[in-house]
Amino acid sequence: MATITLDKLGTADTPASTKRSWKSFLRSGYDAFVEAQQLRAQTYVNGYLAHLSDEELSRLGMTRSQMVRRTRSMMTSF
Repeated sequence: MATITLDKLGTADTPASTKRSWKSFLRSGYDAFVEAQQLRAQTYVNGYLAHLSDEELSRLGMTRSQMVRRTRSMMTSF
């Protein structure tokens, strides 16, 4: 009869650093995805604001120069 040792099988021998690195990998991927979606949404908003007249922008509490500055700062953040 053969004897099988099971002490090396299972998750007991998986180092905690491997689990942490996997979680940090997923977290950094999620953060990159969220940042890309925020940038995409901001691009749509800036495109909409660019088509508004100066009167419509002033009703929103923004001047055209502020809108242009905001768009330029967003584009240089890459």
